[in-house]
Amino acid sequence: MSFSAELHAESEDLFAAFWDHPFLAGLRDGSLEHERVLHYVGQDHQYLSAFIRCYGLGLSRSPDRDWMRFFHDNVTFLLEDETHPHHALCRAAGVCYEDAQVDRLAPSAQAYVDHMMESARDTLGVMLGALLPCVWTYIWAGARQMAEAPPAPDHPFRDWWAFYGSEECRDLLGAFRERFDALAQDAGTAERSRMAHAFELSCHHEVRFWEMAWTLEEWAPPTGESSSGAQPLLR
Repeated sequence: MSFSAELHAESEDLFAAFWDHPFLAGLRDGSLEHERVLHYVGQDHQYLSAFIRCYGLGLSRSPDRDWMRFFHDNVTFLLEDETHPHHALCRAAGVCYEDAQVDRLAPSAQAYVDHMMESARDTLGVMLGALLPCVWTYIWAGARQMAEAPPAPDHPFRDWWAFYGSEECRDLLGAFRERFDALAQDAGTAERSRMAHAFELSCHHEVRFWEMAWTLEEWAPPTGESSSGAQPLLR
């Protein structure tokens, strides 16, 4: 079993939580409210900009031109192709893509970006470990949906699902995993542990990103209360 497959097996509960989250369920059945769609698009635009910066750090530390081409092609994909699902969501919400963009990351999105940038300052293997869950969860979910229940032509989010379930995206995931597994094979025990930890944390962050969009999370002053209104337990 490859290293990426081992990490996936250890994170099956997080992949399940990603799939079962009400935000993604709303994308599946077409019921997701416009304000949640737009909150997600604005945050994801900023998040993917950070993703590109991580690729830039990877390119600057590439050991050869083959690795440079890998990062170059992935930057091009993010800049030219992965805006398509954002445009698809904005069309469904009846809003111009530019109007959905924001200047500030929500707390959970900021935490995810901080984790990625910290990982990007470690080895290439640790950086790819932090980036892989984003690539994997979306493409896995898209492929699953398109195989099990392809959205009807009039489904408001059909283009979003079709993009992440496309053969091009599946090929991209396969190439990413191959790179990650090759680095893991050459890594020592300590580095492999950091790669695994970065992967696991990003899986948690992926689920929390849905939660951030679902709750319309913002930088509001803490109230000391849970979402149910109950007082937290003192420790």
